[in-house]
Amino acid sequence: MSMNCIFAFSLFLLLLVALNIYFFYILSTEHKPSSFNLPIIKSDPTPPVIREINEHLNRLPRQYRYKNSKFTSVQKNLLSGFNSSATNLESVWQNIESWADEESLFPYSNGAVSQTLQALRAAQIVLVDNAPKGTQLKLLLLLEGKQKLYFKPKRYNLSHVIRGNIYAGFDRHNSEVLAYYLAMVLNYKWIAPSVIRRIHLNKDILAHATVGLKRTMIKNDKGNVCIYGKCFYCKANETVCPDENGEIEGAAILYLDKQFKIHKSPWRRSYNNKKMEWEIDNDFCKKVSMILSPKRILNLVDIAVIDFLIQNGDRHRYEVYKDKILLLDNGKGLGNPMVDEIDILAPLYQCCIMSQSTWQTLEMLAGGSLTETIKILASFQGERLATDEHFRAIERRLLKVYATVQYCIGKHGSAKVFKNIN
Repeated sequence: MSMNCIFAFSLFLLLLVALNIYFFYILSTEHKPSSFNLPIIKSDPTPPVIREINEHLNRLPRQYRYKNSKFTSVQKNLLSGFNSSATNLESVWQNIESWADEESLFPYSNGAVSQTLQALRAAQIVLVDNAPKGTQLKLLLLLEGKQKLYFKPKRYNLSHVIRGNIYAGFDRHNSEVLAYYLAMVLNYKWIAPSVIRRIHLNKDILAHATVGLKRTMIKNDKGNVCIYGKCFYCKANETVCPDENGEIEGAAILYLDKQFKIHKSPWRRSYNNKKMEWEIDNDFCKKVSMILSPKRILNLVDIAVIDFLIQNGDRHRYEVYKDKILLLDNGKGLGNPMVDEIDILAPLYQCCIMSQSTWQTLEMLAGGSLTETIKILASFQGERLATDEHFRAIERRLLKVYATVQYCIGKHGSAKVFKNIN
């Protein structure tokens, strides 16, 4: 027998022995648990708290799906304040200038709201300039009577859907205005009045534009004068141009000529792939409560509810006046009606506290009353602020707010959730 045959036969025997050893090992271990850990593949990456909130959503009490009769008288009083026709510009501005109250940022009773909104829509423009502060294009308008307002121009049609992350895209002018009505319905009166206004490029802007503003204007391919403005993200190739009537639509927002303090939000986002502490620490609110008072946290919860309803996930900082958080820069709402970023509610489900008065108001707005009232209030100024899909989304998100509160009640009890702190 040659050496090659002997080698091949030896290799065959060695392989045969190895296979026998392997099969005996398998037979002896087939009923024993594995001695090593396999990687766990999560079929549902949703955090446990969100799953629990969704479970409460599925078994919400029926009362949250039907209108609450207690809201009828509240709605009537609210509508009467927005449905007034008499407007004296001089008295409106004087009333705003002299207003000093601990319950609201601006006057809102005896028809004052309606008169203010009409003045913002119709008052003569005497000067237009860039408003250079901030990340988005906006103009600073000086009105007859020396009242100032910000003008945030329209960037998208109402039906346009913003894809991507929660803070993607330009600001939405209609979000600024809808946020104002929403806050007023929720009885949160620390927000500047805002209304849809259309201004003519030639008559209202060019005729009263500063030299600085004119430097940020260029002509497009059609020969129309367009504005790119002056701001952190303003670019000459991202302009706002007039429509076929020579007008630019936008949100006219009453200028706040007041001193307020600016704070970073504990629940701000990183604006990159980095996770913030609140996104990974389930006990994050304990750390916040060591820094902020219960009153301030309750205030942040109120803001979070409003932001969640319109899906404004861009509240990286907040401004305080008279120890109240002001609702400023609400333009990142109304992006995608099919998306509900529930982590906007993190202040609520992490701290599990809410003002008793806020909860009472929310309960009254069930069954479609919230968006119904917003639509009526906007109609007084002839405004359509959102699509039906967005209004349905707001109602859907309101149910999720109810579910989040029910989650907190189930976890801690009503006595610990609802607070009465002035």
